[in-house]
Amino acid sequence: MPRLYLVVKERANTRLNEFVGEKKVLKEVLYKVYKNPLGLLKRAIFKTLIAPFKYRKGNDYDAQKYWHDRFSKYGKTLTASGDEGLSEEENRRDYERAVNTMMAVFRKEKIDFEQTQALEIGCGTGFYTQLLHDLKVKSYTGADITDMLFPELRQKFPDYHFIQKDVTTEEIITPPFDIIIMIDVIEHIVSKEKLAFAMENVQRCLKNNGFFIISPIMEISKKHLFYLHSWTIKEIKENFPDEEYTFRELMPFRQDALLVIKKL
Repeated sequence: MPRLYLVVKERANTRLNEFVGEKKVLKEVLYKVYKNPLGLLKRAIFKTLIAPFKYRKGNDYDAQKYWHDRFSKYGKTLTASGDEGLSEEENRRDYERAVNTMMAVFRKEKIDFEQTQALEIGCGTGFYTQLLHDLKVKSYTGADITDMLFPELRQKFPDYHFIQKDVTTEEIITPPFDIIIMIDVIEHIVSKEKLAFAMENVQRCLKNNGFFIISPIMEISKKHLFYLHSWTIKEIKENFPDEEYTFRELMPFRQDALLVIKKL
């Protein structure tokens, strides 16, 4: 009986999380329909009909080409790495809320940035590069799947290092880091094998007593369209040995959650 109760409870919780997730998605869609119905329709046609034909590779997709084309289209705007359905100002407000959460994490973990070597996986337009620069990070490496925006980033941050790497298929050969940040990247990894490879990269590059900050962490695991996958905290934990890492409680982060992992 207790085992049956646990099974029923787990299934009920799963369905509840699915329902909550569906409500959040519906709310976002309705807002975008109200705000710009034609724009939403164009994006829906592109992402369901045109883009899969252009970028799909079996059960995966050509992420390098996808992000090269997206950064070519939007340049160094927050829309390039943010939500295409929101205006630049709306994306900026969203990112500013994210900064508040990040700063709370940094204060809680007492990170001394002037003595920190930082790696950002998915540096994109350089939004978090700027944040870490403002915090006087001693040493910074930004890795991205495309070098499309590297000329501008190198000009703006001449003391920082930028490398083109696909962390889901290529090893990052660098000194170990005190902190690794991976924001708005994981949802664009659509296979479990590539997720595992990326997390192995993190383990390999993170110093003892170092911190790994990752988002978004979702409530349910699900693939969306051709280039999106929601990953849960359970799936992330499967890639980190319990005896070597500690997991902080999930923190609300924009529309989803942020996870801090410390290497012992």
